[in-house]
Amino acid sequence: MTATAADAAGSGSGAFWRAGVRMRLLLAFLAISGFSVLAAAAAIYAFREVGERIEVVETQVSPALTSLEVSRSAERIIAAAPALLAAVDTARRDQVASELRAELARLNERLLELNRGQLEAALLTTIRESVGSLSANLASLEDLVARRLVAGEGVARQRRRVLETHEETQRLLAPWLMVIEGQIARQADAVRRGGTPAAMDDAAQRLVASIAAQRPALAAQRQFSAIVDMLSEASTADQERRVQVLAFQLVRALREVAATSAELDARLQPLFIAQVAKLRELSEGPDSIPAARQRELALGNGAALLAENARLSAGLTEAVDRLAAAAKADTASATRDALSVQRRGTQVLLVLVLLSLVTSVLIVWLYVGRNIVRRLTTLGDGMVAIAAGRLGAPVAAEGSDEIAAMGRAVEVFRRNAIELDRLLAERSQTAALLEQQVRERTAELERRRAVLRVTFDNMGHGVVMFDAEYRMAAWNQRFMDLLGLDDDRVGLAFTYADFVRGLAERGEYGADFEAELRRRVTDLDRPFTDERTRPDGTVLEIRRNPVPGGGFVLIYTDITERKRAEREMAAARDAAAAASRTMEAAYRELKAAQASLVHAEKMASLGQLTAGIAHELKNPLNFINNFASLAQELLDELKETLGPVLAADRADEANDIVATLSGNLGKIVEHGRRADGIIRSMLLHSRGGSGERQRTDVNALVQEALNLAYHGARSQNPEMNVTLERDFDKALAPLDMVPQDITRVLLNLFGNALYATDKRRREERSSTWRPILRVVTRDASDGVEIRVRDNGTGMPPEVRSKLFTPFFTTKPTGEGTGLGLSISYDIVVQQHGGSIDVESELGAFTEFTIRLPRAARGGAPATPEPADGALA
Repeated sequence: MTATAADAAGSGSGAFWRAGVRMRLLLAFLAISGFSVLAAAAAIYAFREVGERIEVVETQVSPALTSLEVSRSAERIIAAAPALLAAVDTARRDQVASELRAELARLNERLLELNRGQLEAALLTTIRESVGSLSANLASLEDLVARRLVAGEGVARQRRRVLETHEETQRLLAPWLMVIEGQIARQADAVRRGGTPAAMDDAAQRLVASIAAQRPALAAQRQFSAIVDMLSEASTADQERRVQVLAFQLVRALREVAATSAELDARLQPLFIAQVAKLRELSEGPDSIPAARQRELALGNGAALLAENARLSAGLTEAVDRLAAAAKADTASATRDALSVQRRGTQVLLVLVLLSLVTSVLIVWLYVGRNIVRRLTTLGDGMVAIAAGRLGAPVAAEGSDEIAAMGRAVEVFRRNAIELDRLLAERSQTAALLEQQVRERTAELERRRAVLRVTFDNMGHGVVMFDAEYRMAAWNQRFMDLLGLDDDRVGLAFTYADFVRGLAERGEYGADFEAELRRRVTDLDRPFTDERTRPDGTVLEIRRNPVPGGGFVLIYTDITERKRAEREMAAARDAAAAASRTMEAAYRELKAAQASLVHAEKMASLGQLTAGIAHELKNPLNFINNFASLAQELLDELKETLGPVLAADRADEANDIVATLSGNLGKIVEHGRRADGIIRSMLLHSRGGSGERQRTDVNALVQEALNLAYHGARSQNPEMNVTLERDFDKALAPLDMVPQDITRVLLNLFGNALYATDKRRREERSSTWRPILRVVTRDASDGVEIRVRDNGTGMPPEVRSKLFTPFFTTKPTGEGTGLGLSISYDIVVQQHGGSIDVESELGAFTEFTIRLPRAARGGAPATPEPADGALA
């Protein structure tokens, strides 16, 4: 080699090595990829050759598989044909037929696919003819089954008619036989009991007649049941000869039952003959059960069609087997060709792969290993040293390629790291100074926090703070002491709802905790003040103040002592007022005693006068009532005595006179009794209150009077139905009173209330209004209060003003004396020193209020004030 050539070679080599790493790696990659392209070309050629052989295989395999599917479809059709023949109803027939038609459609689709293939014409013709014959046989089989099911359904309908006719006949004969058997039993019992000869002969003849009437009915029932059994057997017989025998027996049985029906009772005979006619229609003629069953059996069982289907399936299977054998031979030849091409392609690929591996090893060893990897290793060692903290380690940065640029970047990083260490040292000194200042200020904050905590815990109020999420943020010891809370009932994890729930579980808010919780969590952002008495008697004042930014503060103050002082002041004021009231009450009692003495003198004089008049009137009134009743009885006897004697024209006139006299005597009796009631009331009113006071249970007395008044009213008027409502004070103490007189007052009030509610019921006739009588007893401060309220007719003001006036009443003539409420007023006011008030609204209600004092005191003035009240 000359010097010029050497220089040229050196110059070319230097140009290659001065190229960048990317260009050199690209050239190496192209060299290695060239062998890969050659290997891919060889593989593509081999795959194409193998694909051509596979296409040949697919061309032969697809028709073979389709022919096998045709064979399997035919076999499934042949297997399902017996199920179609065995269908017992139309639904099953339609289901199986639908499945067969779907399978036959799939069979025809496979046959079309075979027609599109390149197959032997003779084999295709054989397969098409077999499929066509199979379709025709299935259609015939389906038609046969349809006709057989139609015939079977007809027989089933006739069989149901037979059973219905049999049930109707049994319902016709069974009652008749039961009546006959009852007659036979009674007549046999009469014969056994004996008696006169004539009676025994008569009973025996009736017994014989009943037995004679029973015999044809039993025979008709037995023969009818036999015909029904034969028809049922004929409807299910599976042999035509047996059906013919049963048809002959049915004709004979019908003649026998017709002869028996002629012996039946005349009332039963036409009904039974009508039932026999129904059986005759089902036993004879072209529409009878035997004829229909013979037509059903004549349809056959389709065995010939099934045998033909089996023969066609065998021929179809043979043609498919020949087609599959031919396809198998073509597939084997294509497979051998594909294996040969595969072996040649594999050899070529192995050679190319070996050449590619050798080239790759040379490129990696000569270039990558000796140039790139060595320089990268040196650069990596320098980077590891810098990362370990040895910032003075050298960094290789010679050259002009990418690795040299990376070395120069690492050098810049090394210099920056040196500068960063200097800055970190300065920052560390500054951080130490800051940490010292933070420790000093934290200690100052802790000291101030301790002072604030001591002040907070020693406050006279209990304080708890909740944050924006309504969780406990702070609390003092006074708060825990006032509410009796342990350490496990407070904490930062507790919400306001948990706090209220915990107080409710300890009984702070009573039973309705949920309502209290809803009330307390409403409007938490507004100020709130409340007072609450704890179960231990402590009275707390609770103030809630919202905090800006969310949350609130609760302040609890113990005001028990303040409340106690207020109660003591109120008690002192009440004692002074009570003393004043006592003096006024003593003055009123003195005035009432004076008025009571005057009234007692007046009422004594009036009572004596009234009693004298009443006694004088009662004797002649008794004579009037007694003789009027006696005259009524004598008039009835006279009417019975003269009735047969008088002529017809005179009898009517006499009856009219007797009726007139009877009516007049009835009026005399009615008004006499009314006058007697008025006199008794006057005597009762004149006696006044002379009974002795007794310690009495007010609730029991009211209950007894209410029951007595209600049941007495119900006995006189059964249509009365009033709802009784009782509201008795269970803690009511016994009271000193005259129980007989108070009972008279209550009976009068209850009777008036029952009368008013019944009167409104008769007037309104409403389905929504319900009569109610409500009785209430209450313990007043100085006595007992009894309220009687009804929702009857009510009273206008002009009636209430005269309510307690003697002999005033709004009831019809003969129903009221007008003395009930006057007597009641005297008993309550004059005798017991109480009061009786009334409130009423016309058409709405009436309420009487009786107040009886516990200590006896003088009566009220004799003349009562006008008041509202119930009807007397």
